[in-house]
Parts: sequence; C-alpha cells; structure tokens
Amino acid sequence: MLTKPQHGWSDFSLEGTSVYGLSYLSDIAFEWIDAAIFGLKNRSPFCVKGYLEPDRLLCVVSLYNCHIIIEDEFSRCMEKKDIVYEYSNTSMLDFCRRLYDDISSCTDEWASFSDHQDEHTEKNKQALTGKLEELKELITQKEKFFDEGYCFF
Repeated sequence: MLTKPQHGWSDFSLEGTSVYGLSYLSDIAFEWIDAAIFGLKNRSPFCVKGYLEPDRLLCVVSLYNCHIIIEDEFSRCMEKKDIVYEYSNTSMLDFCRRLYDDISSCTDEWASFSDHQDEHTEKNKQALTGKLEELKELITQKEKFFDEGYCFF
C-alpha cells in the first residue's frame, strides 16, 4: 500500500488503483494512523490525504471499500471531468492492517518523513511506535466485526 519513504516521497496504491507518489507535505504516518485509530474505535468511515504536488489525494475508507479522489487543491471551480476517482474493494480492516505493516516495517524512515530535523527523529519514533501499538490492538479487537455474516447495526 505504502512504499518505504525515500527522499520525501512514498508511493501509495490499493488493489485495483493507480500508484500515486505522495510527498512529505503531509505527515502520512502520524495523520493516517490517527485517522485509522478514530475509524476503528468508532467503526466510522474516515479520510486520509496526501499531496501529489500539485494535486491532492483523498482516500475515503469506509467499512468495506476505499474511494480515492484526486483533485487540484487550489481550484475552486473544477469540472467533474477534471477529478480522478478510483475505487478499491479494500475494507477498513484491511486498510488498517496494511497501514500498520507498511509503517511498522520502516519506522525510522517514517519518523523523519515530514520532520527532517535529526534531533526530533528519536522522539518521533517513540511516538510513532506508541501509535502503532494502539492501532495493532484495535485491529485485533475489531477483527470480529469484519467477519462474514456480522451485522454492524
């Protein structure tokens, strides 16, 4: 889903979608994990964002699907034909699992992705590790809600 960050960029893709290069302008690890934690805790759709420079990627994660929207972040009068929309049959649980796996596999790089000041890297890594632990615990707790045949309502 997310590639290891290099030189301020990470590629993002989901099954059935294009590959998008996301820049360091968003603190992807922290912002996306916070959104995922909120979504899992509340069993509520959430949105993550990233910058493609100059466009913006929005990924709306619902219970059973993800919707990717690419738009010009500075245009107030976009036409429908100028907006890219892609769909992936990736559930919230799968999205969160992939997010956990991809970020936990290279925490050093993600800890310094947006904050390039070396003196903050260790502090960021500790904070990121704590958020990853919380996300992992929620994934384990909420797995039963995504079983076949379970009804949320």
